[in-house]
Amino acid sequence: MSASWGEDDIWAVTTRYAGEWADFKVAGVASYAESTDENLNLGISATQQYFQAGAYVEHIPTGLFAYGAYGHDTYDFSGSGQSETWYGKLGIRQRWTALGHTVLYGEYENVKGSGAFSQSELAGLDATHDRTEVWGGGIVQEIDSAAMSIWVKYRHLDYSDNNTDGIAYDNFQYVGMGALINF
Repeated sequence: MSASWGEDDIWAVTTRYAGEWADFKVAGVASYAESTDENLNLGISATQQYFQAGAYVEHIPTGLFAYGAYGHDTYDFSGSGQSETWYGKLGIRQRWTALGHTVLYGEYENVKGSGAFSQSELAGLDATHDRTEVWGGGIVQEIDSAAMSIWVKYRHLDYSDNNTDGIAYDNFQYVGMGALINF
């Protein structure tokens, strides 16, 4: 468990767990944070409260895993607003090559209410009904001798805005690649 506090406006508390039960690796985390600092909200007096939690479970012999996360953001200025995020990832992690483990995964995310403020929101319109949906998948190759991971992923993003501001959004797709060296 950990906690933090800054000035008289910001504080947070977090709990974590990681361990193994029989053939399963498990981990979980939950955190709550609150801010009432006007300087963090572009000079607008506001209170922001954010709760998030995540859990991971992996069956060690097969490498099958699942990860899920939830986040809820509540903010208060000129009325109130909130956003809610759900995220899930399923996959398998196996040592199919001498390089190291290979990870194949699929993912899904749904965000209702972006938490961002547009001009229409500042004008008093309700802008908490927007939705972002993301789905995709990828492959990660771990290279043990270099303490390195390389990956390629695909994502499809779909944004819908239920406001009456007249802005239309197209779906967005991308392929990303990257590498990470741990040292």
